[in-house]
Amino acid sequence: MVRYHNTNGKLIQFTAEEETARDLEEQQWLDESDARKLALIKEYRLQKLEETDWWVLRGNMTEAQTTYRQNLRNIPQDYTASDYDALLEMEGEIPNKKLKHTVWEKP
Repeated sequence: MVRYHNTNGKLIQFTAEEETARDLEEQQWLDESDARKLALIKEYRLQKLEETDWWVLRGNMTEAQTTYRQNLRNIPQDYTASDYDALLEMEGEIPNKKLKHTVWEKP
């Protein structure tokens, strides 16, 4: 595939060195996909934990609530990169879109 960059309104074809550099950038992006997904999962996890902090502060969490919060904390060790897409799968329509995997469901 021939690539171009726009310089002062003109399309100029990439040099061989630019092609190589761009190929490396794209490969690096692909190689870091799992790390980006895990970071997003951790953001969702933190949000879910913060949403339920009041359960802890209230002082009388149910066993189901305790298990839910522990399962959230265990996501990094309980799931592998092959599970990340399932963990990030969404359902519903905006503005009611939500994470679909059962680990995110509150008791």
